Amino acid sequence: MGALANRSLANLSTLNIMGQTDTEGSMAQMPRLRTGWPGSLQGRLWLGVVAGAVALLGCGEKTGSETATETDPSPEAVSASENITEALEPTVEEQPEIRSGNPADDDVEFIYRLGLIRGHLLSFIELYRADAFEMATAHVQHPSNELYEALIPAFEARASDSFADGLIALADASAERGDVSTLYANLVVAIRATAPKTSVAVKLLAISKMVSAAAEEFDAGVSDDGAIVDPHEYQDAFGFLAVAREMLASESSSDINEGEAIAVAHEQLDLSINAFAGLLAEETEGEAETIYAAAAQIERAAQRLQ
Repeated sequence: MGALANRSLANLSTLNIMGQTDTEGSMAQMPRLRTGWPGSLQGRLWLGVVAGAVALLGCGEKTGSETATETDPSPEAVSASENITEALEPTVEEQPEIRSGNPADDDVEFIYRLGLIRGHLLSFIELYRADAFEMATAHVQHPSNELYEALIPAFEARASDSFADGLIALADASAERGDVSTLYANLVVAIRATAPKTSVAVKLLAISKMVSAAAEEFDAGVSDDGAIVDPHEYQDAFGFLAVAREMLASESSSDINEGEAIAVAHEQLDLSINAFAGLLAEETEGEAETIYAAAAQIERAAQRLQ
């Protein structure tokens, strides 16, 4: 029994030294086991205590791979970050199409200038039918002398049929004060056939330019107090607006956006026409600002379609 006790004490001393070394002193404060117990039981108890202490110390440490796993962002976090970055990137607004302003390749400009010719002719026919022959003559000569000649290069570039003969025939007939109704109708058909087929947006842009030109003519022909100081300019303005309304009357679309733009143009043209008191009036309550505003509204409606 004495020999067994001595061996157990030796084992206990060895375990104490090992436990203190492995745990760097953490076991020093643990109560010492009572001697006199069977060596095998005492050894098993101390082995269990040491193993538990080592396990506890190990719980506070993590391997390099574990630490990297926790600090590395998850795929979901990376995806969310990328989405935030994309959301913060500024969007690039579409710029309106840049036009050349040359009627040879710019449909808006070409249609606009054809419209001006028709506007002069409309004022001519209305004045002619009202027996205001001298005033009418000025309007039929203007397209031939200025507007048409400027379009000749465009006709050639577009391989388009011209209507010079119709203009000359109408001017000659009016000079003799004969019947011009058929000549006028045929000329309008020829001009319409020359116009290219385009989108609603292009047609509205051309119309907005015609309304803007009408505003300028009205502004030049009417004084601030409403007196018509230049009948020819005033009449030009009426002709441009009346033809613009005729051009718009042929436009229709099943597209809701185009339909709304066309409706805006109709409304603005009606407001503009109301500024006129008749081609032979001496004064009017209309204002140029109303027509300028109409041109701007139609232009914005057209640009929203591009």
